[in-house]
Amino acid sequence: MSSFELEALSLSLQVAVITLLISTPLAVVLAMVMARTAWRGKVVLDTLILLPMGLPPAVIGFGLLVGLGGVGGNGGWLHNLTGYSLSFYPAGAIIAASVMTVPLMVRILRPAFEATDPMLLPVARTLGASRWQGWWTITLPLVWPAVASAMALGLTAAWGESGATLVLAAALRPHHVGDTTAPVALVQALLNQQDGEDAAWHLALVSLLIAIAAIAISEWGRQRWRRRWQARLRPVGLSVSTT
Repeated sequence: MSSFELEALSLSLQVAVITLLISTPLAVVLAMVMARTAWRGKVVLDTLILLPMGLPPAVIGFGLLVGLGGVGGNGGWLHNLTGYSLSFYPAGAIIAASVMTVPLMVRILRPAFEATDPMLLPVARTLGASRWQGWWTITLPLVWPAVASAMALGLTAAWGESGATLVLAAALRPHHVGDTTAPVALVQALLNQQDGEDAAWHLALVSLLIAIAAIAISEWGRQRWRRRWQARLRPVGLSVSTT
């Protein structure tokens, strides 16, 4: 592989890992809030959390440019206030990937938290456990396969995010060869580089292998959580569909 391809793959890996570190705790908290709380108007919060899943990624990229990148009449507010300007890497690519990844992870995690008995933590607290100890020793072990599943899909989503990052790359124009992620580099290879088709194939193949591995891990986690939940229901005589 050329240095162009290796640097693009390296940057995508960095973006995906950092995004996962940011998105996982945020998605866990949001999924718990959505699963465990009920109040008037909560549907508005739920809609806002999941909204990026329904928007074209290019719209997300444009929104980040307007809000943080100095695009539009009021787009320079952050720069005027702090002197900061959004760059493609690390901030732009990581924020774009996080915005697209968190709702996906929340969607996967929410049913797992809804399926756990809400009385487990109060009972644990009556036995002397703190809220954190109860969550760490009871809730997390019950839902960790779902968390693993969400993390695997979150990693491949962050790796493959292209719509929002392409908009950011077009507007912020990273010039250094190492300043582009694999999806952006693939487009650049096809448009700008001599013999770019070979580079595009290499980038696409690596991305495909990562996606296959991540989805396989995600499905393993989902099946592990499903079997665990079925085992909990059998003692009380309930049946669960195997489809």
